[in-house]
Amino acid sequence: MIKEITMPAGGQTTDTSTVGAWLVKIGDKVRRGDELLTVETDKATLSVESFAKGTVLAILAEEGDKAAAGEVIALIGDESDKPEVEERLGGQSASGLEAAMTAGYVPDGNEEEEYQPIDKSQPVRFACAQGVKPARAVHRKSDMEPIKAMPNAKLLARAHGISLGDVASFSGKNNVKRADVQKFMDGAPCMDTAVTEETGHAEASVTEVPLTSMRRTIARRMLESSRNIPVFRASVEVDMEPCIAFRTRVNGNKTGFKISYNDILFKCIDAAVRKYPYVNASYTDDAIVLHTNVNIGLAVSLDAGLVVPVVEAVNEKTITQIAQENKSNISRAREGKLAPEDMSGGTITLSNLGMYPVTQFDAIINPPEVCILAAGTVYDRPVLKEGQWAAVPMMTITGSFDHRVVDGAYGARFLAQLKAVIEDPAMALL
Repeated sequence: MIKEITMPAGGQTTDTSTVGAWLVKIGDKVRRGDELLTVETDKATLSVESFAKGTVLAILAEEGDKAAAGEVIALIGDESDKPEVEERLGGQSASGLEAAMTAGYVPDGNEEEEYQPIDKSQPVRFACAQGVKPARAVHRKSDMEPIKAMPNAKLLARAHGISLGDVASFSGKNNVKRADVQKFMDGAPCMDTAVTEETGHAEASVTEVPLTSMRRTIARRMLESSRNIPVFRASVEVDMEPCIAFRTRVNGNKTGFKISYNDILFKCIDAAVRKYPYVNASYTDDAIVLHTNVNIGLAVSLDAGLVVPVVEAVNEKTITQIAQENKSNISRAREGKLAPEDMSGGTITLSNLGMYPVTQFDAIINPPEVCILAAGTVYDRPVLKEGQWAAVPMMTITGSFDHRVVDGAYGARFLAQLKAVIEDPAMALL
C-alpha cells in the first residue's frame, strides 16, 4: 500500500514551507522514524521523519521547492506498488523518475523531452522588482547556444504566463530551473552585470546571496513592526553587583547546575510584570489582550538569522526550571531542531547583547507583543556611594514599547520596578 509523505505545517504564521535537503533517494529502504528530508519554515529548519516502513518510490518536490502544508512530496510503499506509482506519475518508470530527480526536476506525463530550448531570437527583457532597474543591460551574441529549461520550470512558468526567455535573461543561466522561475516571480532585484567579448556571457560584479525563508520572514516582520507600531523607548542603568553575587552563590553550590544572567532577568521581568500587566499584552483592533502567563522569548542569533524560542509560564517556574528550558532552547536552536511551536506564544521578548562590547541598543518589537527589552554588556562605571567613588558593574536596559498600549509614564514605572528587582533579586520571590 502506498503511503503519502506530506509537507508538515510550518507554524501559525505560514502555510507554506521550503524543501531544504533530501536525506534519501528513490529506492532507499526506510523505517518508521527515519529522517527523510529537512524543511525550512519561516522560523526554523525541521527534519521530516517517515511514519511508514518501506521503499522510497517517488520524490515529488525538489530541493528549494515551496509546498503548502499537506501537499504530497514523496511516496513510500512496497516494490509491488511501483506500477501504481508509475500510473500516478503519468507512465514514468521508477528508474526514469530517479534519473529525473538526479537531474533536479520532477517529470510530468505531458512532457515530451527533458529540456525545452528557448527561442533567443526575441529581444532580451529584464523583469526586476517594482521600481528597480538594471544598472547595465546584458547583450548576448546572436550565435549563443540555445538555453534549456527543466520541465518543472516550464510548468511553473506556463502556469503563471511567464516567458522562459525573460527568466533566462534575468538569471543569466543557460539551464533554467524551477528555482530560477520562482526567483523571477518573487521580483528579486537585477544585478549589475557586464559581458566579456570572448564568451558573450554576463559576469556579475556583485555576489548575490539568495534569501532564505527565515531571512524573508525576519525582513517582513521587522518591516511590519516598524511601519505599524508607534514605538517609544526608554532606558535605565542597573547596578548588577547584587545580581552578580546572587549568580555566583547559585553557581558555586555542589549541584553542578549553572544559571545565566538571562535566567535571572527572566524571573525579574516576571516580577515587574506582576505590577505592570499592560507590558505583558497584545494589541488588536478591538481590544488590548492581557495575558495571564508571562511567556518570555529569548532572541538567539544563528548564522542563518534570528530565532526567538519561548519559555512559557515563567510566572509558574523556578529559576532552575527556567535555566533548563533556556539551555535546551539555545542548544536546539543552534542544532536547527526547534519546532514552530517552540517559537510561538511569546508575550514579551528579551534581547541580550551582553556578550559583545555593546553598552546600549534598541530592539524592534516582535508583534503582536507590545514590549521588547534590550540588555547591553555589564561595564564598570564610577558611582558615588556613601561619599566614596567606586567602580560599579552597570547594565543598561532599554525598553521598546507599543505606545498604543503602554504610555510613557507607565513604561517608565515598569522599568523602574524592573531595575529595583534586578538590584535586589530576592524581590523576584515575593
